[in-house]
Amino acid sequence: MLASTGFCGRELYAIDDRENQLYLVGSMGCVTPMALGLALSRPDLTVVALDGDGAALMRMGVFATLGAYGPSNLIHLLLDNGAHESTGGQATVSRGIDFASVASACGYALALDGNDIGVIDCLFDAKDVNGARFARLSIRTGTPGDLPRPKVTPEDVRARLQQHIGGR
Repeated sequence: MLASTGFCGRELYAIDDRENQLYLVGSMGCVTPMALGLALSRPDLTVVALDGDGAALMRMGVFATLGAYGPSNLIHLLLDNGAHESTGGQATVSRGIDFASVASACGYALALDGNDIGVIDCLFDAKDVNGARFARLSIRTGTPGDLPRPKVTPEDVRARLQQHIGGR
């Protein structure tokens, strides 16, 4: 799993830091192109891009690239809280964007939208999908007050992921 910069990565780290996870630091909007590269180069792996609404809005053009080239092993999960929470909670314009329709129009093979965590199950349970899968999950703002920052350096995160996937 590759997590976008900010609280997406920090929360994933806090839940359970693993060798198969990558936390992008200072690379807002770059998780999906990186996930696409990994998914294309390693079709034997399921690659999950955990994205935030602010980051997705920053790089809307990547939806077209993922729709055109995204393989079946690529899953794009967008957590939408309507805010740039990691930088002070400034509002985004995400509430006016139908991300699932954008993903579908850009060629994603599956595009879901929901405000219930069950949408994640639907995303992962979808079978016989020929292309990239997408789901937007509406979430509330707010993070735990004691949310840790990853103690592993970005270079070490890259190295351990590379070792985990076989150094290819």
